[in-house]
Amino acid sequence: MSSKNKGFQGKDSFSRMNFLYQASMLMAGKSATLSAYYGNLCKTIGKKSVLRIDPNIKRSLCKKCHMALKPGVTAEISALDCKDEILSIKCLKCNHSKNFPINSEYKFWLENPDSKAEVCSLEKDNHKKGAKRKKTKVEDVSVVHETSQQ
Repeated sequence: MSSKNKGFQGKDSFSRMNFLYQASMLMAGKSATLSAYYGNLCKTIGKKSVLRIDPNIKRSLCKKCHMALKPGVTAEISALDCKDEILSIKCLKCNHSKNFPINSEYKFWLENPDSKAEVCSLEKDNHKKGAKRKKTKVEDVSVVHETSQQ
């Protein structure tokens, strides 16, 4: 494959990480060690490729043993009553717990429009066989939305 048709940087690593994450979630109730192994491979590929993993995926893997956390199967979820409401997720394999504050107004940095510099998508080109890379800057996207609302 030439570099023109490849898509975006790290596409093969992202697809490999996606496969390993799905395999880890599938094995979570059946084999804890296999689930932890796949989760560890997923995180290792992300670190070696210097790619960011989505926060929802990070929260569903144990930080200590890397096993996929499924509520009621491999993880215990409870809400702690302190000064602030806290969601506690405890891994049943290694007994490691993660605490998250419950705040309905909180947004991830990735959901903030300032965090996006470029949006990449793959489109099929009618004239040629294959995918064509389409780059759009965030400023251009906001202008398109403003003009379409008028």
